[in-house]
Amino acid sequence: MTEPIQCDANTPLRCRKCGSNTITVPAHSTDESIVTCTDCGDDIGRWGDVRVGILDVAKKKPAAKPTATLRTLAHKAT
Repeated sequence: MTEPIQCDANTPLRCRKCGSNTITVPAHSTDESIVTCTDCGDDIGRWGDVRVGILDVAKKKPAAKPTATLRTLAHKAT
């Protein structure tokens, strides 16, 4: 059974046909498995390539600022 994966709204991974950021990865996928758009069914690419692209974007994303996180936690505690 396949499960749709919704990518982060800020991720540039989008379906070329409809613009959706929801993809379906086949169960028991290999690097050669075809990932499809959950909304329109268009082929996104091979799982190996898509996975690497997602990881590259995640590595480049700036981490949350610790001061903002601490401020939020302090606010919730009061």
